[in-house]
Amino acid sequence: MLKKVSKIAALFCLLAFAGSSFAQTEVPEYPQYGFWSNWGIGITGSFNFQSDVKAMYGNEGYAWGSGFNAGLGIVLQKEVDRGMYVRLRYSYPSLANCDSNYTKLDPVENGYPIVSNQLGMDKHSALTAEYVLSLNNSFHNWNPERRGNLYIFAGGGLAFSHNNGRVYAGDHNCGIMLDGGLGFSYKVCDWASLFIEAEADGISYSHLFSENWNYHTDFLCNLGLVFDLGVTSADKELIAQRALLTKERFDALNEENDQLKKEVAEEKANEKKLQGQIDELNNENNRIKRECLARAQRVSDSLNGILDNLKNDQLTYYAMPFSVLFDNDSYTVKGSEMTKIKAICQILKDNPDVNLTLAGFCDHTGSDAYNMKLSQKRAEAVKKIMVKKYGIDADRLTIDAKGKTVSFGDLKYDINRRVSFYRVIE
Repeated sequence: MLKKVSKIAALFCLLAFAGSSFAQTEVPEYPQYGFWSNWGIGITGSFNFQSDVKAMYGNEGYAWGSGFNAGLGIVLQKEVDRGMYVRLRYSYPSLANCDSNYTKLDPVENGYPIVSNQLGMDKHSALTAEYVLSLNNSFHNWNPERRGNLYIFAGGGLAFSHNNGRVYAGDHNCGIMLDGGLGFSYKVCDWASLFIEAEADGISYSHLFSENWNYHTDFLCNLGLVFDLGVTSADKELIAQRALLTKERFDALNEENDQLKKEVAEEKANEKKLQGQIDELNNENNRIKRECLARAQRVSDSLNGILDNLKNDQLTYYAMPFSVLFDNDSYTVKGSEMTKIKAICQILKDNPDVNLTLAGFCDHTGSDAYNMKLSQKRAEAVKKIMVKKYGIDADRLTIDAKGKTVSFGDLKYDINRRVSFYRVIE
């Protein structure tokens, strides 16, 4: 029976490759995805019919009877090209089974005593790797939008017996399994597909550490749901980039590039022209600025000259008619000079909008530095009397030390040792 199942699986593979050779030539290009794209994971439920298990113990006999089973499984698969998949399955098709007719072995001839009359079926699981080929994509153009898909599959792997001794105590086996079948899947949405499969399995295994082999066949109907994990972001970006490298797109990009070069050249010419105009405007602006600055400087110099003249004339034309005189090398106000200070204060009281500068002077006796300090002290002494004794606001009085920079007649005249009063020109 195992040979028959192997032949059926080989026939399925030959049909698949033959179908691929008759496929249409104009096939859309299949995107070349990376390893982590287009994986799917799913669950399966199975209903199967198991034939009698044939035991090879020197004489052929039947160790378990035939019957129906139900089970579960999980599947991990990856699309590799145009609807072709490789998948890894772990199935337990005999998770729930029923008792069946059983032909007893001769305990004498075979040497295996029967533990009890309770009959049971073989319980087993399998881990298999399979190749899945889409018949639609073999005989028709590959279409990623196609929802229905008819396919064949074939593969093999390890089978594990999980009998708990209903007939033979501790009967645990490990062997090989070949499987193949026909299936149909339907994409219910972008990320999930339902499928149904008809499958035939050939299983051969032996008792652990024994040369005796059992083999039997299963016929299954599988129902399942697979979740598509989709394409990674990196692969999406890579496919988008590759899509730009078609000949038509390449020619269009070249034309677009030539047009952009022409526009850039025109923009550069316009920019150069505008830059020339900007330079001319900057030169004109700089010329106007220079003229304005020169004109402003001339006006400023003229005004400064006028102000300087006014300040110089102030000492002559805006002085009060008398000054407070001091003894040689003294800044003490003499009693005979108090009448003058009182008269000046009365003028300030009568004219509240008049402010005065108190200018101190010295004769040429002594050094310049000493006389400058002495003239400062003489002006401050007069200001102190005006503020303290006659109540004049200190803000209306300004001190100006002249030292011995101005003199009249004989350098030693009393007139050169004075404090004079000048009206402040606003």
